Amino acid sequence: MSARPELTPQTLSHALGLPAPTDEQHAVISAPLAPTLVVAGAGAGKTETMAARVVWLVANGHVAPEQVLGLTFTRKAAQQLGVRIRGRLRALGASPLLDDVDPTGTLRARIRSGEPEVSTYHAYAGRLLAEHGLRLPVEPAARLLGETASWLVAHRVVSTWSDALDVTITPGTVTERVRALAGQLAEHLVDPGALRTEHDVLARLVATLPPGPRQQAAVPKKLLEVLAAQDQRLALLPLLEQLRTTMRRESALDFGSQMSLAANAAHEHPEVGAAERGRFRAVLLDEYQDTGHAQRVLLTALFGAGVDPGLALTAVGDPIQSIYGWRGASAANLPRFATDFPLAAATAAGPGTPAPRRELLTSWRNPVDALVLANGVSAGLRAVGVPVAELRPRPGAPAGTVRLALDTTVAQELDRLADGVRGAYDEVLAAQGRPPTAAVLVRRRADMAPVADALRARGLPVEVVGLGGLLDTPEVREVVSVLRL
Repeated sequence: MSARPELTPQTLSHALGLPAPTDEQHAVISAPLAPTLVVAGAGAGKTETMAARVVWLVANGHVAPEQVLGLTFTRKAAQQLGVRIRGRLRALGASPLLDDVDPTGTLRARIRSGEPEVSTYHAYAGRLLAEHGLRLPVEPAARLLGETASWLVAHRVVSTWSDALDVTITPGTVTERVRALAGQLAEHLVDPGALRTEHDVLARLVATLPPGPRQQAAVPKKLLEVLAAQDQRLALLPLLEQLRTTMRRESALDFGSQMSLAANAAHEHPEVGAAERGRFRAVLLDEYQDTGHAQRVLLTALFGAGVDPGLALTAVGDPIQSIYGWRGASAANLPRFATDFPLAAATAAGPGTPAPRRELLTSWRNPVDALVLANGVSAGLRAVGVPVAELRPRPGAPAGTVRLALDTTVAQELDRLADGVRGAYDEVLAAQGRPPTAAVLVRRRADMAPVADALRARGLPVEVVGLGGLLDTPEVREVVSVLRL
């Protein structure tokens, strides 16, 4: 296999009947077997490029299909990535190209018998715990609780709490805050004891530090509010520790504890990483800008620190699209990637060689004017953190249309929006002969129902995406009302 010339991304795309990759896609697809960071803008074809990367690695004998691991955030994204990768591998296995490069049929057999692993980060953490949890120890059969079940356990702990509790909020609010505190501690791998210690340090500093320049009050009001919030967190710690005890006794995990325990297992037991690196030789980390601290520790312990420089690890992300900061994710993980996953381990002589960075900046889905607007809006974001160049339109992209309107009333805005969608719908239907699709994005769930009603009033079929919209549909609202009664 190694004696024959290497198949290029262009050769493979032609054999599979796919468009030829661009120069920037070619650089990602055929990158050396080493850690690589890919900054991919919106609509830049990252999923297709990741699938092509797997095809190139498999076709050239660098990895087998079962040695491929793909991780992303949502089940839908994992399903889309898995379908794309498996579809491309099936097409490769059926391609006449293999008749020339693989006359013995060995590669074709490996492609048809192997199966890549593509899942969410949390599902992967769950699999690690099932296989290595006893090292912590955590029961391999521990059940993962969804949001509702996790809330019910926490509410049971709060409702049956018999000791004094120095808070003036309702049990439901206490439940939410205990769960939020537990999630943040787990996400940042912080022990409750450390929270107590840092609270004492903060209180001592507030009480003893001298006033700042032009400081009016002895202690600023905002600083007192921060201290009060910390006091309340400290008051909730006994409940949090009882919740942990209950979950442990019932062999239950929530998403936060699942990820933090998996990170601890990988960090404290190097043999876990050695086993995973022996199993997987190509790793794809999708939406890396939305990973949190626990996920960063987990992935670095498994695949980073330069201990396996021949591992084909590709992280794809875009700091401008970071959306999970509310639960501890940090786009700063992108610039840290170069040193978390160096090409060679650090030595006494100096740090390891940082991983290279490549870019996918051609947007395949957006017209020119939309990209001009998006680049202008994101200019401030691109100036900090990981430097990201402006997105470029694809060759032959239409100019597009960007409109801005300011209405005096909500009713006028709804009428203008619905009339515009109806007009565009009729225009495309007449030109193409089939119903088009369109999307209306809203900032608040409360806006979903009025927008949907305005569109339905003009005879358009509407699907409301989002839990709030589903609960507001008449049929579901009736069922929920009956259940509440």
